[in-house]
Amino acid sequence: MDKIKNIIVPTDFSVTARNAYQYALGLAEALDASITVVHVKEYFIPVSELNVAPFTETNEDYLNEAIDNFITEEYIDDGDTLTQSKVKPQILRGNPVSSLLELSAQEDTDLIVIGTTGLQDFITQISGSVSVQVANRAHCPVLLVPRDAPWMGMEQLMYASNFESMTPNMIGEATDFARFFKSTTHFVHVGAAGYEADKKEVAINWDHLFSQIDAHLTYRTHSIFGGNTTAELEKYAKTHHINLTVFVSKHRSFWANLFHKSIIQSMAIATEIPMLVMHVEDEW
Repeated sequence: MDKIKNIIVPTDFSVTARNAYQYALGLAEALDASITVVHVKEYFIPVSELNVAPFTETNEDYLNEAIDNFITEEYIDDGDTLTQSKVKPQILRGNPVSSLLELSAQEDTDLIVIGTTGLQDFITQISGSVSVQVANRAHCPVLLVPRDAPWMGMEQLMYASNFESMTPNMIGEATDFARFFKSTTHFVHVGAAGYEADKKEVAINWDHLFSQIDAHLTYRTHSIFGGNTTAELEKYAKTHHINLTVFVSKHRSFWANLFHKSIIQSMAIATEIPMLVMHVEDEW
């Protein structure tokens, strides 16, 4: 993952979107990055989620004022946060998922930070929220922020994977944040029931693998076999005070994508911890 210079923060003006923006402000300050707050016009929003009146008119000035107010109201100038001059608004039109996917492919989009339950919360478990759909298909990393998750830095990161993802390229992508923030990375392997943990563990020379990336990387390893994967990951994350869960999926591998998409879908619904979803190309 290259240096993050511009963070996209989609907003539907919900409580969840406001929290994601607050999280992005803390992250942008740490990374010395800029923020673009994006609203996609023509999208139904449950009135109960709004802190502003629902849009019933198409007046462009009204919408511009609403997004400017969102930025101003949520910005806290305590002398230690990102300067407001590095935050800008952008209005898009069309389907929210398609619009954000197109935006994710643009050269100046480095990361999308989006709330996990603010958009279409009432049908999340049926068709998947906008945030999860974007995370699964985006051309850039997507950081999913639960409604009540505050910015707390990144001292402890959890990389959830299967053994197919344990390659230098995949791990290098997953640990970019860890190296920048000098975090401890917890590599948690998720395996199917019936696998023999001892034989699988021996198959990987962890020290050699990580030395190809960063010999000074601080890490721990753990394995989960069978059972309720989401519950086990949540339990591990809470026990070890994880600040960010990282999923890396391969663009070309159908099975790797299927594995990650199902886990991401479940985690996004249940988790209280921010999640970073990344996609990389397979190694040849």
